[in-house]
Amino acid sequence: MMLRNVTADGNEMPPPPHGGIQMESKKILNIPIKEFRILIAVTSIIWILTAVYLATATPKYTASITIGSAALDNQGSAPSGISSLGLSLPISFGTPSKPTDKYIYIISTPSFAKRLMERGDFAKLIFADRWDGKEWTAPKGITNTVSMWLRELFGYQAWAPPDENDVSKYLNNNLVLRPDTSTDFVEISFDHSDPKIAAQVLEIITNEGDRYLKEANEEAYQSQVDFILRRIQESGNLEVTNALRSYLMNVVLNKTLIDESTKYAVRVWGTTSVSSLPTKPPVLLAALLGFILGPILAFSIIFFGRWIKSGR
Repeated sequence: MMLRNVTADGNEMPPPPHGGIQMESKKILNIPIKEFRILIAVTSIIWILTAVYLATATPKYTASITIGSAALDNQGSAPSGISSLGLSLPISFGTPSKPTDKYIYIISTPSFAKRLMERGDFAKLIFADRWDGKEWTAPKGITNTVSMWLRELFGYQAWAPPDENDVSKYLNNNLVLRPDTSTDFVEISFDHSDPKIAAQVLEIITNEGDRYLKEANEEAYQSQVDFILRRIQESGNLEVTNALRSYLMNVVLNKTLIDESTKYAVRVWGTTSVSSLPTKPPVLLAALLGFILGPILAFSIIFFGRWIKSGR
C-alpha cells in the first residue's frame, strides 16, 4: 500500500520541487557549499602565509650565560647614629642593592649602547650584512628598500650608518635578561643567525657591562666620600661630625675589602652555551597558531556574513 500526501479537501499534494532537493544536496558537513568554499579559501591562505613565514624567516641561534654577584655591594645603609641625628643623606646611602640589579639596569640603558658603539668592532659584528669591509652600505631587503624609498619621497635621508640608537634597538630585540628572584643570578641570552657571533657578542656585552658597572660603583663611592667630607666641613656639631667620620671609615673599609677580594662587579658562572639547533623562528608554535587561526578566522567571516544577512 502506497501512502500519499493529501490536502484538507482530499486532493493529492504535489511532490516537492526538484530544486529543493538540489539545495539540500549543496551542503557539506551541514555547511552550505558557498560557506564551505570560504572556509577552505581563508584557511588555505592562512596556512600558506604561515608556510611562507617559516620558509623565509632567518633562523637564529641562542647563546646564554649565567652571572651572579662577585661581592657584596659597598653601598650600605646609614648607621643608626646618623639616622637618629636626622641627617639628609643621598639616595645612594639607602637600602643596599644587588650588583646584579644594577647590572641589569646598566646594560639596558642607551648610554651602554653608546659605549658599545664606541667600540669599532661591535657594530660591525652585529650589522655585518651592512659592512662591506671598507664602509657602511644601505640596509638590504624588500622592507628596507620600501622604507628608504618612502623616506626619500618625503624629503628625508634614505639611510645612515648605524648609531647608538640602532645598537640600542638591536639589543632590545635580541638580548634577553632573566633574573632569578629566589637567588642572585641572572641568565643573559643573545640571538643571532650565526652561533659563533652569538657567543662572541654575548661575551663582549658581559665583559663590557662588568667594566661599566665597576666604573659606576667607583663614581658612586667617590660621590659618597665627597658628600660626607662636605658635611663634616659644614657641621658645627661634634656629635654629628663624629658620626660622619665613623660612617666615612666604614665606607672606605668596605671599598678596600671589595677591591682586594675581586676585580669584578659580577661573576660568570659556568661557560657560554649555544643552542645546537635554531631557536627562532618557533616552528612548532607558528605552525600550531597557523593551523588553529585559519579555521577560526574562516568561521568568523562566515558567521559575520550570516549576521549581516539576518539584519537585512
